[in-house]
Amino acid sequence: MAKEWILNSAMNRFQLNFKRNVGAVSEEIRKCSPKNIKEWENYYFKNVRSKRHIEELGRKQKENRKSRNHTGY
Repeated sequence: MAKEWILNSAMNRFQLNFKRNVGAVSEEIRKCSPKNIKEWENYYFKNVRSKRHIEELGRKQKENRKSRNHTGY
């Protein structure tokens, strides 16, 4: 549970799970009804958000984490 809490905290802090950043994921999963993760990935990157957009969110999170480490947070 501790790992889950840390992940949720980071996702919320940097708004990585906000609809404006990742789209309406639950709704899109229902639309797609994927049989496996690869099918979902293909659908998501084609219809919801680009892979580049998601990778950029990851880079921003990494930069934020690095800057917090340098400021003592």
